[in-house]
Amino acid sequence: MDGGGDGVSAKAFRVRDGRIVELSKVPSFDSLGAFYSYITQICGFKAGRHEGKITGLAAHGDPKYLDLLDSLLTFRDGGFVNVGGIFFNSAVEEIRARLPEDFNREDLSASIQVHAENLVLAYVSHWMEQDGSPDLALAGGLFANVRINQKVHELPGVERCFVHPGMSDVGMGIGAALAAYYESNPSPSVDTRCLEDVYLGPTYSDTEIELALGEAAADYDRPDDLEAEVARLLVDGAVVARFDGRMEYGPRALGNRSILYRPDDPSVNDWLNEALGRTEFMPFAPVTTAEDAGRCFVGMEGAERTSRFMTITFDCTDWMKKHCAGVVHVDGTARPQVVRREDNPSYYRIIEEYGRITGVPVIINTSFNMHEEPIVCSPKDALRAFMLGHLDYLAIGPFLAKNPKPIRESSGAPASSTARVSRSERVTAS
Repeated sequence: MDGGGDGVSAKAFRVRDGRIVELSKVPSFDSLGAFYSYITQICGFKAGRHEGKITGLAAHGDPKYLDLLDSLLTFRDGGFVNVGGIFFNSAVEEIRARLPEDFNREDLSASIQVHAENLVLAYVSHWMEQDGSPDLALAGGLFANVRINQKVHELPGVERCFVHPGMSDVGMGIGAALAAYYESNPSPSVDTRCLEDVYLGPTYSDTEIELALGEAAADYDRPDDLEAEVARLLVDGAVVARFDGRMEYGPRALGNRSILYRPDDPSVNDWLNEALGRTEFMPFAPVTTAEDAGRCFVGMEGAERTSRFMTITFDCTDWMKKHCAGVVHVDGTARPQVVRREDNPSYYRIIEEYGRITGVPVIINTSFNMHEEPIVCSPKDALRAFMLGHLDYLAIGPFLAKNPKPIRESSGAPASSTARVSRSERVTAS
C-alpha cells in the first residue's frame, strides 16, 4: 500500500513457491495513503513527509471524526472506495470544509489513524480469508505506519508478519532485482526471502575517518575499549552519536548512523529534538538485545525478524514502562530495534555493557541527522551534524571525539547524572 504514484495504491498477492498471483488492485483515486497525506496537511504539516508526526500525535487525541472520514473513504467489496468523490487537487479544501471550524488536530490525527487501521485490517482480513495463508509480507509507504503494522500483526490468524525494511519507494529496486532473480532461477540455491541485516551502504576506512577528524580540528582520541567507554558515557548522561561501518539501507537508523542516549529520561523528547531542530510527537525508539527483548515487549511472536528493522510497535511490559520512560509512548507502545550479536557486534556490546552497569539493557536510538536533512553518510557529514547539534561525544570508527560546546550549553538538557537499577530490581527483572 502507498500513495499511488503508478496509478495503483494497494495490491494483494498470493505467493506460492515463488509464484506471485495478483488478487486485488485499488486505484490511486481510492488511495488510503493519499487521504492520510491530506489530513497531514490539514493538521499543518507537509504531506508526503510528515505523516509520522500524525501517527505520534494520534495518541494524544480522540477519534471524533471517524464517521466523517468513513463518509469520504470506506471499505467495500474487498477494496477501498472514495465515496466522497474527493479529487487530488481540491481534496484538502473539500475535507477541511466538512470539518468543524474549531476542529482539534489531535482529534483529527487520532481519527485518521484509527480509520486507516480499520481500513487496512478490513482489507488484509478479507484477502487472508480468500487465500488462507497465515504469513504476511508488507511493503509500500503506508506500512511506514508502525501502529498499523502492529495491528496487522495482532490480527487473528496471522502467524508471521514481515515488513520490508525499505517499505517505501526505496524498496522497489530490491523488489525488481529479486523478481528478475526468481525469473531466471525458479529453484534458487540461495535463500533470498528475507534480509538478515541492512548494513548495505557506504563504509569508510580508519584513515579516511582520521583525516576528516583532522580537517575538522576535532578533539579526539582512540580508546582501548571504545564500546565500554561509550556505555560509561551513556550511563553518565552523555549524548553520544555513533558512526561506524556500513550505512543503513532504508528509512531507519539502526545503530551505524545513530544518536544514542539513556532511556530513563522522560524529558529527552523535548530537549534533544530542540537541539536537533526537530518537532516530533513520537518518543525516541529503544534498542535492546535479542536476549532481553522479551523483558521489554509483549506480543512479539511471529514478528521477531521485523523487530530487527524498527518497522513495528509493540506493547511495553510494566518493567519497560518503569525503567525506560524516555522511549515509551503515551499509549504504552514503543518502536524497538532488536539487535543480535551477529548482526552488529560492536553496537550489541555497547547495549550489553550499558545493561551490565545499570541493569537496563536498553538505550535510545534516534537517527543521526539534523531536522529535514538526510541521515549522515560520510565522516564529514557526521562531524558537521555532531557540531551543529552540540552532541556531547561522537564515536566515529575506532575514535571518540568530544564536543567543545556540549548539548547542555545549547538546550534544556538536564545535567549529567548516574541512575542505576538496584541489585534487587535487577535480579527480579532477570
